[in-house]
Amino acid sequence: MVRKKPSSNVGKYTWTGKPYKKTHHRPRPPRTIMTRSQCSTSSTSFFSRVPAEVFDMILDKLSVREISVFAMVSKEITRHVADYVSTVAWKNKMILQSFHCATLLEQKSTIGHYRDLGLLFKRCTLLLPTKDRLKFIFSKISKVRKRGVVLIILQTLIAGWDELECHRVFNFLCDLTNLLQKIEAVITAKPGVFFRELQLRLFCRQVLLDPNQLECQFWLMQLLKPWPMVSQAHLLFILYGPLLPEVIPQPWHMENVARLLVLCGSSLCYSVLASKALNGRLLELSRLIVYIVLVCEKDGYHMSWAVKLVQQICKVFSTAPERFYFIQQLENTFSEVTREFFEFSVAGNHFDDRETFQTLCILLDSSAHFHTKFLHMFLR
Repeated sequence: MVRKKPSSNVGKYTWTGKPYKKTHHRPRPPRTIMTRSQCSTSSTSFFSRVPAEVFDMILDKLSVREISVFAMVSKEITRHVADYVSTVAWKNKMILQSFHCATLLEQKSTIGHYRDLGLLFKRCTLLLPTKDRLKFIFSKISKVRKRGVVLIILQTLIAGWDELECHRVFNFLCDLTNLLQKIEAVITAKPGVFFRELQLRLFCRQVLLDPNQLECQFWLMQLLKPWPMVSQAHLLFILYGPLLPEVIPQPWHMENVARLLVLCGSSLCYSVLASKALNGRLLELSRLIVYIVLVCEKDGYHMSWAVKLVQQICKVFSTAPERFYFIQQLENTFSEVTREFFEFSVAGNHFDDRETFQTLCILLDSSAHFHTKFLHMFLR
């Protein structure tokens, strides 16, 4: 019997499985995190599933200011808010409602309400071009009878806007109301057309020319700019002159005259002062310049503007002695006006003594600032 030779592989470990084969797995997609703005613009946002009627019920529970804040959350909500404030019921309730202001507190509350309305219109039209924003807003307030309301909303609207956008507002307002055509009809007609003059005066004074707002100078310059100097004087008289023809008005206080000239801008102010210089009315000219310097200090205008104005007036005089006499007269007037304020503040026990003393202090500060700029101009 032949024995088989034992295999040499007996007792050794053998791999009985299939040979290893490298497989290619698909890479996992990167994890993405959606931002809040992406979630709000997606089709699964919460407010996209809310019916319009329910959304209006939510807005009914909010105040005007809260709605204005809510309008900035997303484009979708801005669109909903714009549709909501365009309804007739909301306009009758919030814009055309007649507020009876019996007390000062109620008056402040009413002013605050219309400021909030202006803020709401400003925010819910934030993504629109300026012209479309103005169309939207004026379509809401065109039926408001009280012009003061339009002024409040307009002031809130243009707060923070640059000068170019304010020009667009003025042009849009002129196109909407035919303002320039109405001004032309008044200033080219015979003086004394009382109804038209009064209508123009009330509109400009109540809508544009609020003395407590910084934009007053901008609006006044835009109203005066298209017309020659004679027509500008006529328009100024209509806007700020007396209302009763049978009463002789008291002369304006010099500070109010100076403030009006400052508001009218450099060109008209220089023309008035240069005319006084050429006619030899140096005392009146110097006194007016002193009050212009005071107004610049009081109302926060740059003192360099007043210095440049005096420099231009000096060029009106042809000889050096005339210029020296003008400067001397101006300095004497500074001393004289300062003395007047001081004597009035210590003369009696008037209630206005504190205000007069405060004006005296402002005059001293304005004199110091004016002369600092004036000397710096000659020494540099």
